[in-house]
Amino acid sequence: MQKEEFVKKEQYLKLNEQGDFVIDYPEKLDIIDAHTHMSNLLPLKVIDPKTKGKKVKYLTLPAIEKMDLSVPYWTKIDPDEKKKGILAVINFSLKGYNIFKDMVNGGTYQNCFKSQQENMIKKSVVLPISSSKYDRSLEALQVAKDYPDHFIPYCSVHPHDPEIKKKIPQYQKLGAKGYKLKITDMELKGDFQPLIDALKLCHEAGLPVILHTGSLTHYKVENTSKLMWKLLKSTRVEIFGELLKKLPTDFKFIFGHSGIAEYKLVAEYMKKFPATYAELSCQSADSIKYLINEVGHERLLFGSDWPALPQAITLSRVLLATENNQVAREHILLKNVQRLLKI
Repeated sequence: MQKEEFVKKEQYLKLNEQGDFVIDYPEKLDIIDAHTHMSNLLPLKVIDPKTKGKKVKYLTLPAIEKMDLSVPYWTKIDPDEKKKGILAVINFSLKGYNIFKDMVNGGTYQNCFKSQQENMIKKSVVLPISSSKYDRSLEALQVAKDYPDHFIPYCSVHPHDPEIKKKIPQYQKLGAKGYKLKITDMELKGDFQPLIDALKLCHEAGLPVILHTGSLTHYKVENTSKLMWKLLKSTRVEIFGELLKKLPTDFKFIFGHSGIAEYKLVAEYMKKFPATYAELSCQSADSIKYLINEVGHERLLFGSDWPALPQAITLSRVLLATENNQVAREHILLKNVQRLLKI
């Protein structure tokens, strides 16, 4: 099947002149994308976002013949796929590196503005990802300073950064509206106290926190090596959901990606912790409907994870999930993030 045939069967999607997915919707929408990145906000070699950049390849997307938009992450699953041996670990790590490299090369102003225009995105929340070696917060603040009509900045400080107590309030004064982190239990080596302390600092500052949460749950433990299983499960929802028990009840935590394939567990944590939110990038229309039915629409945020994923696909899933609920649509696309970030 070719892309042209695929979009004919998918409501609210079409292709632009480059063959990328864009939204196909006749009416005007007001949208803030709550999960995007830029060229210089990732823990790799910095590329100036003002450069022309390269076409985004969206390496996270499956080949068209393996694409299934009815499930989270949109990939047809082979439950018997084996991930054993050191070569599987190397390939898994290499794929992650190549995805980040594609995001760095393609996440430029030019590409972002084009995607925003094609998909009726009013503004994008830009999320830096800092490591213990590189703090990308100032770059995110600069991106938003360069184009305040297009971007809303978060900060990102690694829990092991010795200056974290000083940096978080400093970045907030400079305009950061929230805190972003992508971290695994393997990186923390079983010691979650530095992360808990970081989250408490954000609570004191009144900053909402978004973390990458969830894992692909279709692999069977018997089909993987012990190391690969640890890699696949290193950001599972349970790890971060359980941390909420150690934080104030009004701590504003956002489950990034709604836990991917673990969205039902995200819903259970959201019921227990009423100040939490779920960001919807890579979810299907059915999983979004499930979250609406289970926790309501007031704590769901449209996000795309651009330039890892096209803005149009999650957006089209939100439109499908809210076809008969205009109020939910307006809240998910705009009002909830406005309220959360006080903008």
